[in-house]
Amino acid sequence: MSLKYTDEYARKFTFAEEAVKVIKSGNRVIYAFGICSINELDRALAMRKDELQDVKIICNDMTCGYYAMDTDISGEHFKFYEGICPGVLESSLHEGGTKKAGKRTDTNSPDFDVRPGHVFMATVSPMDKNGYFWFGRNVAENQIYKKYYEIAEYVILEINERILEGNIPGQERIHISQADMIVGSNNDDLLQGFKKTGKYQLYHHKRTSANRAV
Repeated sequence: MSLKYTDEYARKFTFAEEAVKVIKSGNRVIYAFGICSINELDRALAMRKDELQDVKIICNDMTCGYYAMDTDISGEHFKFYEGICPGVLESSLHEGGTKKAGKRTDTNSPDFDVRPGHVFMATVSPMDKNGYFWFGRNVAENQIYKKYYEIAEYVILEINERILEGNIPGQERIHISQADMIVGSNNDDLLQGFKKTGKYQLYHHKRTSANRAV
């Protein structure tokens, strides 16, 4: 880590449980986790279920499965919206074999709107020597999140050492000065494709398997 950013990094570093305390009922939260659907921020937010109502979570892929989705089958506390990336599935199979209907958002609809007061959470690479964190696959390839984190009230980054910096053409990055909080993780495996059937790529991780559109 560059000495230039050591103090700022230490000042912004915290636990996931502390970071998600900024999320309030009614907030919209961007899940920019790409293929890192197992992460500490999602887990910590799921643990706050009973404290929160009508938190709208906008993600690029619900077929990965999320702790917040698993913990709230009713959708009273967390409402998931999938509309950032194309090729969505309208339902998601997740842990326990249950099915939860998903809603695809129109980018022109109020549900998709993001404005100051909303929270942006992402899984990123460790910081490079110039103070940048790199987004992983899906997030990096689409380069679609800048407009969200630039106007979010809070930007929270979770480090996953399995994401490599600058290894994807056109890979997107975010500077430490643009982050409000940084959290560590268990550096879980990224989702891995192991069988392609038609237009869907089958991905798997330790919690579940899912057909994911590509």
